[in-house]
Amino acid sequence: MGTLAICRRRARLVAAVGAVAGGLAGYWNVWNVVRSEVLPEGQRTQREATDRPAIIPRLSLVVLPFANLNNDPEQDYFADGIATDLTTDIAQMPGAFVIGRGTAFTYKNKQVDLKTLGKDLGIRWAVQGAVQRAGDQVRMNVSLADLSTGRDVWSDRFDGDRTNLAALQEQVTARLARSLSVQLVEAESQRSQLDKSANPDAVDFSMRGWAKFYEPVTKSTNAQAKELFDSALRLDPDNVDAILGKAWCIARDVINGWSTSVVEDKKAATKLIDQVLAKRPATANAHIAKGTILISGNPAEALPEFDAALEIDPNSPVAYASRGIALVTAGRAREAFSPIQIALRLSPKDQAAGRWHFFLCHAHVHVHQYSEAVEECRRSINLNKLDWWPYADLVSAYGATGQLDMAQQMLAELNATRPDFTVQWLQQFGYALSSNPQFRREFDDLLEGLRKAGVREQ
Repeated sequence: MGTLAICRRRARLVAAVGAVAGGLAGYWNVWNVVRSEVLPEGQRTQREATDRPAIIPRLSLVVLPFANLNNDPEQDYFADGIATDLTTDIAQMPGAFVIGRGTAFTYKNKQVDLKTLGKDLGIRWAVQGAVQRAGDQVRMNVSLADLSTGRDVWSDRFDGDRTNLAALQEQVTARLARSLSVQLVEAESQRSQLDKSANPDAVDFSMRGWAKFYEPVTKSTNAQAKELFDSALRLDPDNVDAILGKAWCIARDVINGWSTSVVEDKKAATKLIDQVLAKRPATANAHIAKGTILISGNPAEALPEFDAALEIDPNSPVAYASRGIALVTAGRAREAFSPIQIALRLSPKDQAAGRWHFFLCHAHVHVHQYSEAVEECRRSINLNKLDWWPYADLVSAYGATGQLDMAQQMLAELNATRPDFTVQWLQQFGYALSSNPQFRREFDDLLEGLRKAGVREQ
């Protein structure tokens, strides 16, 4: 969830949307609580990932990718950055249900039937826009559509100067509020002035960095994103968005095994995140990054970071999913299902959805719900066949239930992806994640399932 100076007055645009939508505060949380109490756990965990409320929340929406009117793909990052931050800002309104960026951007450069979109995502509203740059001049067209009719209920055009994007956003929110008779929140306006970067070229590099960061994850794209953030910081060392972006890139190196010095990189990323939180405490993405770093080895310490992120942004699918897997490694697997399922509801088409289905599978394995684990791991594999993790849990589930033919079939696919896979290797890896006694007992059961399936010991 990259951020940039142009879209930080979250309360204002959110309030405007709320005036049209007539927000239903707390509906989504209430709905989840009710369903959790009504359905038995086994049924709930199998179905909730794709279930939707019978009544669509009134303040439920998606910010679709903004069109780039420059006819220059190199300028896509600018339009993408505006839509991304608009999603972040609206998502922080209490009572809103906002589809995640990962799902919204699957509609980029596609013809969208608005009525179908509303039915597919179970939402009522869509924010759309287009951006055009000519030198330092920027023009934005923004509209709000009612998905039940497919018609716009509001639209406007905004012109401004790239060298002062914050002032352009002031125009956007002022006209929007005036059109909908919504009073602006002065505290947010004052905060935005403190947040804005002193160097528009630094903002530009930061936006490019986040655009690269959101591309399919590879070692190369991560390195390129980090260099773009470094370029922004050379121009403006206090650019909060670039500091956070660089921290995320370092954290991603650690998570994916690309780091040459895990301990030092963890320290470097944490230091950068602390800088962000010192400058801008209410930054959900900073808390998520810090929690992500802490999951490995300190899951109990990671949980408060995800809780803090969700206090700020109750619509962050990454925070929910990350909290779920942290609960598993903290020895609280039975509590993990709900947050992961909420992540999948918030962003069902996210490129990370395959990994989130694995998180569900992993939680099921930990509580010995093997049929559900098989279902979720197969969903995970169907979404991303290159991820070896769901294969490991699937082999264990088949081994634990005596389905040895299926176990051997999946083991062959696992070995093709990870030929070095052994019971002892996974034990060493898993034990490094957490020293929690309950987690380790459950993980030992997972390892026993692998042995029964015929996985070699070492």
